[in-house]
Amino acid sequence: MMQKKPAAITLLGLGPGSIQDLTHEALTLMELAASNNSPVYFRTTIHPTVEPLKAALPALHIESFDRLYDESVDWKTLYSQIATEVCKLATQQPIIYAVPGHPLIGEASVQLILQMARAQNLSTTIVAGLSFLEPVCTTLELDPFEAGLQLIDATNLAALRADEIAGKVIPTAPLLVAQVYNRRLASEVKLALSECYPDEWNVKLIRAAGVEGEEAVLEIPLYELDRNTFANHLSTLYVPPLAEMTALRVPETLRYIIMRLRRDPDGCPWDRQQTHQSLLRYVIEETYEVVETLEENDMVKLSDELGDLLLQVYLHAEIARQDGDFALGDIYENINAKLIRRHPHVFGEVEVSNAGQVVQNWDAIKRQERAQAGKDVQKESVLDGVPPVLPTLMTSQEYQKRAIKKGFEFDDVQGAYEKLAEELLELQQADSPENQLEEMGDLLFVVAHIAQWLKIDADEALRRSNRKFKARFQAMEEMTRDEGMDMNTYNREEWIKRWNRAKEQTK
Repeated sequence: MMQKKPAAITLLGLGPGSIQDLTHEALTLMELAASNNSPVYFRTTIHPTVEPLKAALPALHIESFDRLYDESVDWKTLYSQIATEVCKLATQQPIIYAVPGHPLIGEASVQLILQMARAQNLSTTIVAGLSFLEPVCTTLELDPFEAGLQLIDATNLAALRADEIAGKVIPTAPLLVAQVYNRRLASEVKLALSECYPDEWNVKLIRAAGVEGEEAVLEIPLYELDRNTFANHLSTLYVPPLAEMTALRVPETLRYIIMRLRRDPDGCPWDRQQTHQSLLRYVIEETYEVVETLEENDMVKLSDELGDLLLQVYLHAEIARQDGDFALGDIYENINAKLIRRHPHVFGEVEVSNAGQVVQNWDAIKRQERAQAGKDVQKESVLDGVPPVLPTLMTSQEYQKRAIKKGFEFDDVQGAYEKLAEELLELQQADSPENQLEEMGDLLFVVAHIAQWLKIDADEALRRSNRKFKARFQAMEEMTRDEGMDMNTYNREEWIKRWNRAKEQTK
């Protein structure tokens, strides 16, 4: 019978710590390696099985990657370096790569090796081992399935940006952070988890789970995680779940709060009464408050106002869910699919060279979407699709922008100025309130058109003037109070004098 050719890379599990937990297959392979004088590459030799193995197999040649733990300054590249070296060695001869526990549980280096091996056409095989999960869960008396346990490697967690943590960790479910192997990594893990958990949240650092005489558990607040030397290569961090009302940095909590507010009978009477129509004014108000903070460039206030606007989204989603119309997941699905569909130059094969081409593609894709929805795009007006609830100046500019694309435009801006003078004269000559109303609208429409010519947002320009007027008038009011005067007694000359002073104060 022909002997099976060994794989280029054998990924071998050493079990959680005790040599008694080493599988018969794993021990047989290492005995064979020792007899052939072939090295076995350990991710780390800081593992309780190493010394007993040396004693049992004196001829076993052990190599390790421990040096990379000390040399590495970037958690993102540590396991990539190990995987690269393993695959390079495997191009020369078949090798055994031994890791603590089970190769496929909490072993980021193994996953990278499998990816690189596939790319380089290197064969691999897995030799299973008892993972660290079993003894850790035994110590915690925890059923991982019932608890909905999350598992993440400490180096992977440490490598995440602060704004990525909430997407990777759900603080309302229990969490295991594997291989918190030294104090430096414990510090990085602490900083990452502080994005989702209170600093005082009690966690458990479990060392050498399942290893007789060495197992130990340290219960401490999160902020003390790196203030001791307890962590080593056999350390696992257990983070208990937060209550739903205390995980304030994750979207799921907002969803839960809205459901609770709308729930009968222990919800909020006001929230239970709301409908899509009754909330309409709040959507508009919150949108404009966001705009105001953007124009003020107040980033602290902006985070608060964006939250108020997000609240409106969640409220409408919950009302729709209760009515059986759609759910929050539909909102996420629709916007995600739309963004992918409308950015083929990012997520597809389309190439663009400038922002103008992006806009052209966007418009063409929207037109295609309308056609697929059953719209007769051949009979569409270029002015269709402008929301009627937009502020009037924005509506005017949008109409004119679309008309300009079809060539409906003055030869130059001077023509627009002449039209403005014409409309102003017609307003002055209007002889009835109805005519005055109409001519005032025409005048404002032309003003919006000139703003379009000058590439100015007319609505933003007017908002700025409103803010400027408010600041100056309030400054005059302050002057009046300081002087003990009454504004109602001012003559024109006094108004002008104080207005000019207010202009200087509010520059």
